[in-house]
Amino acid sequence: MLTIMDIKDFGAIDAENDERLFDYFVHSESLKRIKEEKRRVIVGRKGSGKTAIYKFLSKESENWSTSALLFRDYPWKVHDRYANHEVSDRESYVNSWDFLIYIELAKQIVRDIDRYKFFQRLKVKKIKRWLRKVWGSDQFNHRETMNPKSKNWEFSFSPSIMGNSLGSISRAKSERSLGETLGEINKKLINTLSSLLLENKKYVLLFDELDLSYNPADEKYLTRITGLLLSAYNINSYFQRNKDNVRIYIFLRSDIYELLDFQDKNKITDNHVEYLNWDPVDETANLSLKRLAAKRIQENIKTGEIGFQVNWSKIFDPANIGRNKLKWNFIMDQTFLRPRDLIKFLNLSLEEAQKRIKSDPESEKLITNRDIHNIKKDYSNYLYSELKDEVSAKYKDFDIYLEVLRDMHKTIFTIDDYEKSFKAVSSRLGIKENSSTVLERLYEFSVIGFYKPGGGGYGGATYCYRYTDPNIKFNPKATNYKVHPGFKEYLELIDG
Repeated sequence: MLTIMDIKDFGAIDAENDERLFDYFVHSESLKRIKEEKRRVIVGRKGSGKTAIYKFLSKESENWSTSALLFRDYPWKVHDRYANHEVSDRESYVNSWDFLIYIELAKQIVRDIDRYKFFQRLKVKKIKRWLRKVWGSDQFNHRETMNPKSKNWEFSFSPSIMGNSLGSISRAKSERSLGETLGEINKKLINTLSSLLLENKKYVLLFDELDLSYNPADEKYLTRITGLLLSAYNINSYFQRNKDNVRIYIFLRSDIYELLDFQDKNKITDNHVEYLNWDPVDETANLSLKRLAAKRIQENIKTGEIGFQVNWSKIFDPANIGRNKLKWNFIMDQTFLRPRDLIKFLNLSLEEAQKRIKSDPESEKLITNRDIHNIKKDYSNYLYSELKDEVSAKYKDFDIYLEVLRDMHKTIFTIDDYEKSFKAVSSRLGIKENSSTVLERLYEFSVIGFYKPGGGGYGGATYCYRYTDPNIKFNPKATNYKVHPGFKEYLELIDG
């Protein structure tokens, strides 16, 4: 069996750069529901594992064809030209998303042209020629779909396919006409394409990185995302009633999904959303952080065991830390219960232990309390940078909000302490919002938790953080608060 000195790291904190992602992949009931059932909207906080599932579903096989669509640097202004202004705002982008989805299906069908028999192949060839005529290729990037290369392009099959001539629209027509006309074109597209889908194949479309363009000042953003959800819901439902071989998956950050407000949201949430909420205690839970940690340790030191405790004991010494806490519990307190945070803490601890052992070969060969304490500052800075990436688009002055907490110098504070520091920082840095709004925003992103007294049959006293349960609403009448332990070092606070 190998030791911690043989470990390079426990993987990258982001799935995009994790070379051993599939070695480390933990199968779960969530993944089963996503693959085999109707859970097609995957919702979770940044770092909760959405992209890992995206990459897992992206793997193609003979009977599993994918269009993995990333929306980084997507030309939204071009897409906006196809909004249908004749319908309600919430439906104004449905036609344009339908069209993009159908074009992706057409590209997948064309890729399999050699699997069709003679007469069906002739029909696929016509689609291929049409794609090349309009976009210059039959396998172009999805960022080009709403912006064809032809200067005066037409949506038309010539000759028609199975009697479905798609008609044509010219770029010269008004934007309003473009959005309205797509609806008619889509009806003909779905009739044409559905008859060409291979019976023994799954056609999969994955939509990720939609949050990168989020800007509260962009009034169209939420309308676009609503349109995509409705489009995917309608198309998924259509094919479930028929061949059931088209699957459209959408990956969204939980804070953005919560902002959406449309008539069918409850129905989609109840039947089609899979929330990625990780359990820090139960090794047998659907999404278990203990199982994730055990898998990564086992893959690196080849213990031959799958259990958490046996693997954990191979890299951490058994001594409790802090106020007689188990190391695992202490680490969990520093995180937002996300795989990303756990992996970062493990990597920093490993690096520190390896450095110590190299300088003192006679010292403990496992990760110790001293190693953990030595990396807390680096970890706290990491957690802040992750928070900043997530929150800066929504609240530009969030850094200033944090200065109110820094000004109090302690992790636990009363509402009076807060009001005093808020007044001091506001006069110095000019906070635009009132103190109550800032306090609630700090809670919204789990920088602070409020104290809930115990007794009365409602359980013990505790500090409530939103990351542990998004359904826990902020209590504006609370008088005692606590800063999340992971920010203690970054904010230069002391306990108490």
